Amino acid sequence: MKNLITTVVKIGISIAILYFLFSNIDLDAFWKTLSNVEPFAVVFVALLFIASQSISTFRWSVILKKDVDISYLRLLSIYFVGMFFNNFLPTMVGGDLIKGYYLYKYTKKGDVSLASIFMDRYSGFAALMVITTLSLIPGYALIKGTGLPAFFVFLIGGFFCMSLVIWVGPLHSWAMKILAKIHFYGINKKIDTFYKVLMGYKKHYDILIKIFICSVLVQAGVIVGYWVLSRGLGMNVGLQYFFLFIPLTTAISMLPISLSGLGLREGAFVYLFTSIGASTEQALTLSLLWFVIAAFVSIIGGIEYIRIGGKKEVMEEKPAEM
Repeated sequence: MKNLITTVVKIGISIAILYFLFSNIDLDAFWKTLSNVEPFAVVFVALLFIASQSISTFRWSVILKKDVDISYLRLLSIYFVGMFFNNFLPTMVGGDLIKGYYLYKYTKKGDVSLASIFMDRYSGFAALMVITTLSLIPGYALIKGTGLPAFFVFLIGGFFCMSLVIWVGPLHSWAMKILAKIHFYGINKKIDTFYKVLMGYKKHYDILIKIFICSVLVQAGVIVGYWVLSRGLGMNVGLQYFFLFIPLTTAISMLPISLSGLGLREGAFVYLFTSIGASTEQALTLSLLWFVIAAFVSIIGGIEYIRIGGKKEVMEEKPAEM
């Protein structure tokens, strides 16, 4: 019942934000912007999604090879299924739960499954933060005096502090002592087990380098993809702004308070891109069209989920040999 109420609230928040945005735009201009989009840009973004899923799957396979051996095609199947659920569950991390479930059923190693998914997400966000930090060096002049530098300080600083707690032993121990006072459903023991597996990656520099390179390719590709789609919509916004704004919108859309980031992401796009000359209709169309293309491509994952028989197939599958 609680999950149902939470989902309804998230749907309500998304609808409320989207209603507010649409009630403050010129609908004729919105439909004109959408109808005049260049087909090439749409096809490019669709192919980009497929390419990014393929690279992300390779990244995941590199992470997992330290502990288990699963074929690339099987992981690609799971990754597309995760993408499908990412777009149709209440948060952007819903697909991670599905991927973790499938991986656990194949390997029977819950700690390895959780650690690999965390490393997959973490490396992607780390690459995004590095790209953002480097982009701020030449791009600070573009946002100086707008109030946006404070957002970047909070985003990059927060990620840096979180990373210190994760990777620096004494800081992690201090954080665990605080959590030890909570005693919430044995969460401390579970975190400790997960952490031991995670720390195993510190000795494997080859893995860390490979997955970071993959993450840079994926994140840079997404940023360029947004820019290409914007050009297809007739927006005249420089690529440098996308390297600054997309990390912010990505972080905002991951907040678990709306349906797959809907509404939050669109509000962020409107706020950021209208501040540098784009129309509200263009910014809103860009965000929604990106989501629609992603949802369309993720249907591949839905088909794959049906093909393998959903949960039944996984539960009947023999665990991978170690």
